[in-house]
Amino acid sequence: MSGYSVDMNLNDIHQTIASLDREQRERWLIDLGWAMTVAARAGYPLAQQADPIPHLMAFNEMQHQLFNYLRDSRTRDDWTIEAFIDGLCQKAKVSGVEGDFGWALNYALKKLTSGQ
Repeated sequence: MSGYSVDMNLNDIHQTIASLDREQRERWLIDLGWAMTVAARAGYPLAQQADPIPHLMAFNEMQHQLFNYLRDSRTRDDWTIEAFIDGLCQKAKVSGVEGDFGWALNYALKKLTSGQ
């Protein structure tokens, strides 16, 4: 998974996700959370990472943000999906897990567009 890049640019991702209704968006966020769990496993000690702890910590924090967004976006209008996605992408980049997060993001987007 490492070294994976996001197939769509951030503007395309924003447009795709912003066009979803609430239920579709929640399903997409759940799929993204699932894919992030899989991507985090690249940081397991047996995955041959030099230091797996920062990798796992980064995904743990991003998943925490994802669940906060799922919980809080129902009652708040000031946390847009675009700002949320930007924040996750920035966190992944700063944390050095951009490739594995890119895989998770692509998985969730492909699942969304394939209608599964």
